[in-house]
Amino acid sequence: MQLRPGTETIRFRRPTAGPNAQQQGGTDVDKFGGKHGPDIKGWKRRHMGLLQDLVGRQRNGPFLPGFSFAVRLLLLVRVGAAMYANIQDCDEVFNFFEPLHYFQYNTGFQTWELSPEYAVRSWAYILLHWPFAHIVPTLMSLPKRASFFCLRIGLGVICSICEAKFYRGVVENVNERVGRYTLAMMILSAGMWNAGVGESRMESGEMRGKARSQDTERNWRKETTSVEDLRPFLPSSFAMNLTMLAYSYYLEPGTTNTRGDRRVTMATISFALAAILGWPFAALLALPFVVEELFVKSGDEVVGDEIVFNWRVERVARLIKAVVCAAALAIPVIAFDSWAYGKPTFPTLNIVLYNLFSGKGPELYGTEPSTFYLANLFLNFNLALPLALLSLPALAITYRFDFRRLGVSQTKPKPGQSSPYTLLALRLSGFYLWLIVMSAQPHKEERFMYPAYPLLCMNAAVTVFLIKGWAETAFVKATTSPYRASQTRLFSYIALAMILPTMILSVSRVYALGHFYRSPYDVIYHFQYEEVPKLLRAAGHEPIPPPEEYREGREEQGYSDEWDYTVLSQFEPKLRLCYGKEWHRFLGSYLVPEGIEVNWIRTEFDGAMPRRWEPSHARAGSWWPRQETRIIRDGKFNDDNKESALAGTYVNATECTYLIDSAIPSHPPTPAEPAYTTSDDWERLYCTPFLDNAGSKWWARIFYLPGQSAKEARQWGEYCLLKRK
Repeated sequence: MQLRPGTETIRFRRPTAGPNAQQQGGTDVDKFGGKHGPDIKGWKRRHMGLLQDLVGRQRNGPFLPGFSFAVRLLLLVRVGAAMYANIQDCDEVFNFFEPLHYFQYNTGFQTWELSPEYAVRSWAYILLHWPFAHIVPTLMSLPKRASFFCLRIGLGVICSICEAKFYRGVVENVNERVGRYTLAMMILSAGMWNAGVGESRMESGEMRGKARSQDTERNWRKETTSVEDLRPFLPSSFAMNLTMLAYSYYLEPGTTNTRGDRRVTMATISFALAAILGWPFAALLALPFVVEELFVKSGDEVVGDEIVFNWRVERVARLIKAVVCAAALAIPVIAFDSWAYGKPTFPTLNIVLYNLFSGKGPELYGTEPSTFYLANLFLNFNLALPLALLSLPALAITYRFDFRRLGVSQTKPKPGQSSPYTLLALRLSGFYLWLIVMSAQPHKEERFMYPAYPLLCMNAAVTVFLIKGWAETAFVKATTSPYRASQTRLFSYIALAMILPTMILSVSRVYALGHFYRSPYDVIYHFQYEEVPKLLRAAGHEPIPPPEEYREGREEQGYSDEWDYTVLSQFEPKLRLCYGKEWHRFLGSYLVPEGIEVNWIRTEFDGAMPRRWEPSHARAGSWWPRQETRIIRDGKFNDDNKESALAGTYVNATECTYLIDSAIPSHPPTPAEPAYTTSDDWERLYCTPFLDNAGSKWWARIFYLPGQSAKEARQWGEYCLLKRK
C-alpha cells in the first residue's frame, strides 16, 4: 500500500538489550540460553536443524528447558535412583566397589581381574571415583555407609550433566521437538534410570554369567530367581556418559572452520576417553562420526575435483591431529596402572586381548540367544524400542513422500553439498551398529548396551517426529489449508499418544524393580541399624553422642543413633556375616559395619569366587598405600572360571554368627544348599518377601500391574537374616 509523502509510520523491531535482544550479525539468543544463529529469510534458528517443522513455522517453538533447567530435572530422578534403587550385581560390587573399599579401608574382596597377573581392571578408573567416596564424606564427617551413597549421587550428577548436554545438542542441531521427546524418554525410561546409576536386571543363576557352559547356565536359571540391580560404577555407564558428550558435539555441523575444528577435537577426545578409561569397545560408536568426517561434506559446500581433494586432505589432517591428542590420554592411564600393579601394564589393552585373542574369552561366563538384547531393551524402554528400530525406515519413507521435512533450503542439496538425509542417517546409525555387533557376540549382558541407551532415545524421538510430520502433510493435502493445520492440536496428541504410554510403562517398570527385589537392601539395613546395636548395647557400649546443636528433638526428627562400629573387631568369637547361595547379591563392604567379617559358604556353584584382600600398607619409599595389588599369589586366581584350589575361600556354616539366605519356592533345597531359613540351628531375625521370578507369570513380573489377577500370578519367597543359635 502506497502512503503519501510525510505520513508518519511506526516500525517495530526487537530490543537491542535484554533477554530478547537482537544481536549483531543477525544472531540472537533464546530465552533458554541457546544461540539461534543468523536469520535466513526471517526463519528462526529453530528451523536451522536437520529436521524442520513445516506447519506453524511462524509460531513460537515448543517449551524447551534450558541446559541448567534440564540438569535440575534430571537430577531429581538420578539422585532419587542413587538413594533408592537396588544394587545387586557382583560384577560392579567385586570389581569396582570392593577394590575402592579396599583402597580406603584395607578390607574387601578381590577377583582375578584385579590380580596383577591378569590386570584387566584399571585402578585409574576405580580411583577416579575415590573423591566422591572419600573426600566429601570426610569433609562432612559422614560414616562409611554414607560413602556408598555419596559415590552414587556423584555419578548421578555427572550423568545428569551429560544427558542435559546431549539433549541440548539434539535441540540445537536436529530439532527442538525431537530434543524435547528425547529428554522425556531419557528422564523416565527404566533403562536410563538403571544405567545412570546402574543396571536393572540379573538372573541369579547367571551369577553375572559365571556358568561354565551354556547348558549349565540355562539349567541353573530355570531353578532360580531374577534380581533387579543397579550398577552405577561400571565402565559401560562411564562410556555411556562420554558417548552422550561426544554426540553432543558430533551433532553440530561438520564445517571446515574453527567451529568444526572444535567439534572434531571435543568429539574425538570424548570417544577416546570412553574407550581408554572406560570400556574399549565403546570406540565402535565413533565409527559413524569418522565416516562422516572423512567422506561426507556435512556443513561444507565443495565443488571441483581439486577443491574436493584439498578439502579431504584438510579433513584427514584435522582428524589425525585430534586422534593423536586423544591417544595421548592413554599415557597417564598406563603410568598410573603400571604404578598400581607394580609392572608395566595397560588394562584397556588387556581386556581386548582377553576377549578377542586369548582363546578363552567371555563365553566361559555364559552365552545368550541373539534375541537377548531385543527382549532386554523392551523391558527397559518398552515402546521406545520399536520406535528406535523404525527410525531409519521412517527416514526413508520421509525421503520418498515428505522430502521437504529435511534441509535448510527446503529443496534438494546443491552440487557440492551433502544431503541432510545422509547426515541424519549417519547420526541414527550408531544405535543400529551397536545393537548388531553386540547381538552377534555369544556372551551378552545388559550393561553391554549402556553406551547406546541415549542413542536409542534419540532414534525413537526422531521416529515420533517423522510420524507426526506424515500426519501433518496428510492433513494439509486433505484440507488444502496449512493455516488449519497450524491451529489444530491433533498432531500434538499423536506425538503424546506415542510417548505417554512409554513413560507410563517405564514408571511401572521402575516401581516393579523396587517393589519386587528390594529385600537385600532391607535386610542389610536391618542388620546394621537393628541387630548390631543390640549386640553393642549387650556388650556395654553406648551410641556416639550427637553434636550439641542436633541433640534437641533428635528422636522426634527421626534420627537414628550412630555407633562406633570399630569395637566389633574386638568381639570374641569373631563376628562373621556369611553368604551362601546369595553371595552374588552381596551389596558390598561399604554397607557392612566395620569389624564384621564377611565370608562365603560353599554352594552348588563351582566357578571362580572372589577372595578377601590381604591387608597391606605402603612400604618405605613407596607412595602406593596397598602393596597387595602388586603381589601374585600362586593358585589364588585363574582366568578359566575354575574354583581356586587355595584354601580360605569358604568357611563352614558352623563358624558363622549371621547368615543371609533366601527361600525360593522354585529353587528347592539341595545338599550343598540346605534350607537354612527353616533349620533348627538358625534363628530368623528378619525376613522380607522376595519375588520368585521363575514361579511367577512373565506378564505379572516385568511391570508392576495392579489388580487381583496380577497378585495371584506372582509367587513370593523370603529373603532372610539368620543368627546361629
